[in-house]
Amino acid sequence: MGKSQRNIEAPGARSVTSWGIAPAMLVLIGAVCVALGLGVGYYFGRQSVQPAATAPTTQSPSFSEDEARLRGALISNPNDLEVLIQLGNLCYDNGKFQDAVEWYGRALAIDPKNVNVRTDRGTSYWNLGQADPAIAEFRKSLELNPSHAQTLYNLGVVYLNGKNDPQEARKTWETLLATNPNYPERAKVQEQLASLSGQSQPKSTSPSMQEMLERMKNRR
Repeated sequence: MGKSQRNIEAPGARSVTSWGIAPAMLVLIGAVCVALGLGVGYYFGRQSVQPAATAPTTQSPSFSEDEARLRGALISNPNDLEVLIQLGNLCYDNGKFQDAVEWYGRALAIDPKNVNVRTDRGTSYWNLGQADPAIAEFRKSLELNPSHAQTLYNLGVVYLNGKNDPQEARKTWETLLATNPNYPERAKVQEQLASLSGQSQPKSTSPSMQEMLERMKNRR
């Protein structure tokens, strides 16, 4: 805040203290108003900076124990690929997406052609509200495996909800169905494509963001 300035009253204007309110009471009222103003401003300010996409962050009761056990395994072998992936999965499943990004990154430094891990890293970025890094990871995965179903599905979700680009989402999901005729969630993707086309569909079958997020993680 800038330096306080004294007000210059216009001729004939009444002073606040001339209404019979004691100066001490004025100070108290002013303090209450400032506190309320700051509280309201903080609340609405915090609401405006939430990530573009979030998933539940419920932490497993055994998370700390599992994390300690896996970290302990890295002491003797810091480049244990399977342990690094397990740590990434553990953090992802417990909503610690920034940690998941880092563990998956270490795994990819050892095995850069692991499409599943790279796709999960991209999905972690998306859960942090970072659409562009997510897309970059998905594209790298598709360079290695252009028909990778989970990557294609996830990329469509980010195009639609992170970049507001339904055209690219449509192209991506159409590629998904064309290259994966037995895709287990085929009916759901077709519903989403129908929604993008403006075709009517029962409202109850329209996938929510939470349903999309749940489908984005590679199932092992």
